[in-house]
Amino acid sequence: MKLMSAVLMSVGIGFAGAAWAAGGAADVPASVAEGKDFGCGAKGQKACPMQGWMKTVMQSATTSGDGAKIASALEYVASKPPPGMPKWVAISKEGAEKAKKGDIDGAKASCKTCHDLYKAEYKAKLRDAAF
Repeated sequence: MKLMSAVLMSVGIGFAGAAWAAGGAADVPASVAEGKDFGCGAKGQKACPMQGWMKTVMQSATTSGDGAKIASALEYVASKPPPGMPKWVAISKEGAEKAKKGDIDGAKASCKTCHDLYKAEYKAKLRDAAF
C-alpha cells in the first residue's frame, strides 16, 4: 500500500512538474496542483464559480466586441478583488476605460495582463471561491 501511494504521488508530482515546465499550471488538475480536490474546474466536473462566469459573461462580451458590455464585465471583475492580488482592480478598471473608449484590443490586453499575473495562483488557491 505504501509503495502504491509513493508511485501515485510520484506520478502526480511528475505530471504537475511537466505541466509547469510546459508553461504553467493551467492544465494541471486542482487536485494535483495543490493536493486539494476543489470539486470543480477539472475535466468532467462542473465549472468553478469564476470559471463559469468568465465563460458565459466575459467571453460573450469580448466575442461581441461591444465596448459597453466589455466595460461592464471588467467593472464587475474590478469589484471582486481576491486577497493578495493587489493589481487586480487597477488592471480591470484600466481595461474597462479602454473598452468605453472603443479600444477593444486594449481592453482584451488588460485581460491577458491579469491572467498572466494571477490565473495560475487563483486556480491553485481560490478556484472554488464564490464569485
